[in-house]
Amino acid sequence: MEPITLTTQLSEQDYIKVNFHFVFRKWKGKFMLVLGIFSLMSVLFLYLTDALTEVPWIGLIFGLYLTVGFPVQLYFAAKKAFKTHQRVSETIVYAFEPDRIRITGESFQSTFTWDKVYSLTETKDWVLIWTTPQVANVVPKRDFSPAQLRGFKQLAKAQQGPKNKLNYRNTGAAA
Repeated sequence: MEPITLTTQLSEQDYIKVNFHFVFRKWKGKFMLVLGIFSLMSVLFLYLTDALTEVPWIGLIFGLYLTVGFPVQLYFAAKKAFKTHQRVSETIVYAFEPDRIRITGESFQSTFTWDKVYSLTETKDWVLIWTTPQVANVVPKRDFSPAQLRGFKQLAKAQQGPKNKLNYRNTGAAA
């Protein structure tokens, strides 16, 4: 089987979106958002039903931070990280081979076998190659041709090591 080679580069918007995905894909991130909405709704309900005579500022500030402040903070932290960590914005070449994955950036090179991949996941916009439960290589799906994406999924499916959470519907690669 021929290696599947593609070249990609994350934009600042890609990096920000993937950071939001990483935070809000887990139950903790979702819980914080729901807790913030619940806090705001509780404050609003109690104030509008005259159960309280003055605004409960602590609950209001807490709810606003969790629903607005934390996402804004995350946005600016991701923006800053993109500007300060040059490797994030480098052009990267991925070569997916039957026995290994080669990743070459402008300032680094990495090769590892498929059994060293922790997990493979797919979102609407990305293929995530997890090397640990906390660290993933982000490959925008826009950089795969349809044939390359099908080939990648077939290659990944044949591997024994990684947890494979790729979407095989409508790709021509049977699950």
